[in-house]
Amino acid sequence: MDLNRIEKMEKILDDHGVVVNEFRKSLTKFMDSQRDYQELKKYYLSEEYIEDVEASNSPNFPKNIKCGVLSQDAVFDLIGENYDMAIRMLEAATELIKNH
Repeated sequence: MDLNRIEKMEKILDDHGVVVNEFRKSLTKFMDSQRDYQELKKYYLSEEYIEDVEASNSPNFPKNIKCGVLSQDAVFDLIGENYDMAIRMLEAATELIKNH
């Protein structure tokens, strides 16, 4: 009997249980936000978006409104990050299944 080994394995059990629980919560939030993300992506590719960008360049556009969404880079970068996250999830799932 190796008490150090038992303690080490107990720590792994506890730590990984916490990580799995946190990941489950994060994944649920990520998937729940996908409907809103799809709405944003549709807006970004629409005529309405172009109209809003043009309007934001007008001197009459309110100065106190947050409009980072009209910067183009912010939405484009988010689309790339969302895609990269999907790829990482596929790669992680494949690795987990292969090593199950």
